[in-house]
Parts: sequence; C-alpha cells; structure tokens
Amino acid sequence: MRTEEVSVLRAHDLKCVKGSTELFSNIHFQIESGEALVVEGSNGSGKTSLLRILCGFNYPAEGEISWCGKTIDGHEDYQQQISYIGHASGVKLDLTVLENLVFAQRLVGSDRDETEIKDIIRSVGLFKQRNVLTRKLSAGQKRRVALARLQLEERKLWVLDEPLTALDKEFVTDFENVLKKHLEDDGMLVVTTHRELLLPDSLTKKINLSA
Repeated sequence: MRTEEVSVLRAHDLKCVKGSTELFSNIHFQIESGEALVVEGSNGSGKTSLLRILCGFNYPAEGEISWCGKTIDGHEDYQQQISYIGHASGVKLDLTVLENLVFAQRLVGSDRDETEIKDIIRSVGLFKQRNVLTRKLSAGQKRRVALARLQLEERKLWVLDEPLTALDKEFVTDFENVLKKHLEDDGMLVVTTHRELLLPDSLTKKINLSA
C-alpha cells in the first residue's frame, strides 16, 4: 500500500540491550521517501536487533522511532507500509512458487492478475519452477521467492536483513536494479549486508553500529 506523500522514518537516541549486554546506544538517523539506509557493523553489534526494533517486533531500551512525525507504537499505517525479510526467507514450503505469491497477494489485498504475478516470478528467474513446491528449491531459490514477494506487496518501506544471502552474483545485479527502481518510485529501504550492495550514493545513508 504505497502513499503518495513524502514519508519520513526517524530514529532518535536508540539503545538496545540484550540480556546484560548493551548492543548499541545513541543511534540517530532519518530517511525520507526515495532514500536507503545501510546498517553496518561487526557480528553481534546489533544489526538484526535494530531492524526488528524498526519493524516493531522488539522495543528499544531507550529512544524513539517515528513515522511521519508520529511514534510507531500502535501506528497502524506504519505497519501497513513495511515489508520485512529476515534471515529466514519466510516462504510457505508446502506451496508452489506461484501459490506462495498468490497467497501473499491475498494477505496484502493486492489485485494483480495471474499474468502480472507470473511476470514477477520471471523477473527473479523462477518461471520454470513456478509450479514446483518451494521445499524442493535451493536456499538461493527460496530467497528469490521472498524477494519476488517484495515486488508484489508494493509496500513503502523495505526492511531487509542480509537479503543477498545464498544469491548468485548474476542475480545480485538484477536485485540491485529492483532496489534502485524501488527508490526511484519513492520507496524506502533499510538493509544490512555483508556483501557490497551497489546503490546510488546520493540516495544512500550509512550507520555503523560498531563505531
């Protein structure tokens, strides 16, 4: 569900504590429509924890996150604008590739017809596998199904935790083009990755949780 107005995601003075360990503190950032935030840091620095806090799955020990000037706590519009892909691809293993996307479409209330859905499947290189049960796919192919879902859902904010995991180099280039198109369409992106991700410098901000 895309909105036409400029959206702003802002984090102020975020702190995250796991058990007795402080992962990060004093984290500030702001991104607007058409911008990306790349979250960097060593293993254990709290990258995944930050993404889960942004999605509302966890709460920060201190600080606040706002969407268009309003705290995200109980902000239904904000939740309707997020697509999240974590370390697990989140696909339904007992459904085919095509059935996964049809199911996802019903969840978000999209009205794309089957031809459009097949075009999305083709864009991630899985058209020949469209009727194959997802459990029979490789890890990289399952990841492609999840990334196809991003295009189907048409949410404003994509929050992606290591989206390039298990992807071959050729498809990484294709996926970078998908991300660039998302930003050109005034979408927003928050992403962690250990692999280099080529995004327009003018549209990309970075924070390092190890700093």
